[in-house]
Order: sequence, then structure tokens, then C-alpha cells
Amino acid sequence: MNSDNQVEAIAAVVQETTHEKKSEQALIQSEKLAAVGRLASSISHEINNPLEAITNILFLIASSGDLPRELIDYVRTAQSELSRVCQIATQTLRFHRQAVNATHVTAQALVEDVLDLYQGRLANSGIAVETSFSCSGPILCFENDIRQVLNNLIANSIDAMRHGGRLVVRAHDATDHAPANVRKGIRIVVADTGHGMAPAVRNRIFEPFYTTKELNGTGLGLWISSGIVQRHHGRLSLRSTQHTIHHGTIFSLFLPYQRSSEF
Repeated sequence: MNSDNQVEAIAAVVQETTHEKKSEQALIQSEKLAAVGRLASSISHEINNPLEAITNILFLIASSGDLPRELIDYVRTAQSELSRVCQIATQTLRFHRQAVNATHVTAQALVEDVLDLYQGRLANSGIAVETSFSCSGPILCFENDIRQVLNNLIANSIDAMRHGGRLVVRAHDATDHAPANVRKGIRIVVADTGHGMAPAVRNRIFEPFYTTKELNGTGLGLWISSGIVQRHHGRLSLRSTQHTIHHGTIFSLFLPYQRSSEF
């Protein structure tokens, strides 16, 4: 306004808040997931004692010499299922605990821990799992972080095969030919026969908040996974096709052999 109280100019400010809104939603979702993780960890810890008691009781029953043959089979089945519950409880605790130092762990141990958690979904979805491991030794890493990466990759593969398919997970010694550095390490490949990704999706798959799962996805899984792999000086890449016959997606995770001082 001028001295005569007349309008001389109009100023307008336009601010894009979409990213801020998505960031706020992601933080809320992250806090919810963290709370669920703490709850799951607490439950896993609390049920270990009764599980151990049941394990001991079943062992005593199985050791009894006067059980009918059919009851022995039932007891052995109960022991097997109880052992699986104990493994799931232990793996839940592993996922939630934050490691202070990098540790040596084999690719097979990392992969099998994640696959064990998805046994139910894999069976219900009619997905056949194939694994092979030919690594010469363990890798030095923050194993909970790498489990999180594998969890994201395997969960995405399962989501892409709602009507069945094949999930192939392989690990082997490999050489990464980076532009200025040739490195030895291991490569973990997660391949599925799902519907595959269009080129437009592949180009954005590692962007934060980008998701094809609508309300069921946050768009943070692969972005976080990419950051974890970078901190391990590794490489995460993918190939995907929507071919009518040979369709599916292949994720390749390379982790170099590292000394602890390099983390």
C-alpha cells in the first residue's frame, strides 16, 4: 500500500509441501514400525522361558520307554514345530538388536534367517524356494542391517508372486569391477518369477517415497536398503522384465571383503 492507502503491488508466495508431507508421514510410519519392533522384541524375550520349559517336558516325554508308537510320532512333530517357534523368536530378537561393531557372518546364515521368517507366506503363496551357497568364507558386516536389506528384497519378491512362482537365492564369491577399483567379495542374488517392472518403475525404484504398493507401501524399503549397502561399500543393482513368458526381477547385492577398520 502507498501513502494514500492504495494498492501498488501484490506479492505471492507458493511453497511446495508434498515432500514435507511425505517426510512427516514417513516419520510417523517409522515410529510405528519401531514401536512394533520393540514390542516384538519384548514378546520374543518373554516367551523364551516357557518355550524352554515346554522343550524340556517334550524331551522327557519322548525319552519315556512306554509310549505307543503313534504318540512318539506326535511328540516328535511337536518338538519339530516348537523348535521352529524358538528359531522365529530368536530371529525376531536379532532383527531388533542394534550391533555396535561389525561381525563376521556367512551369506547362508543371513539368507536362511530371513527365509525362515517367511516360511508361512511362501507356502501359502505356492512359491518354490531354491537356494545355493558357494562362498569361500564369511563376510564382515553389520549383520542386522544386511538382514534388513535381504528382508526387503525377499518380501518384494513374494509380493510380486501372489499366485505362485519361483524364488531363487544364491550366494557366491565374486569380483566387482568398479570404475577405479576391482574388489573381491560375495554376491547374493535374489531372483523371482513375478510380474516384473516397467522401465519407468525401474528408473525410480530406489527413490525415497516411490512405491507401487499404494497404501500398503511407504516407498522407503529399497531407498533405505541402498543406503545400507553404500555404507558397506557395496553395490545393489537389478534387472527386470515384463516379457510374457520370461518375466521377473533379479536383484544383485555385492558386499566386499572388508577389514573392521574400514567401517
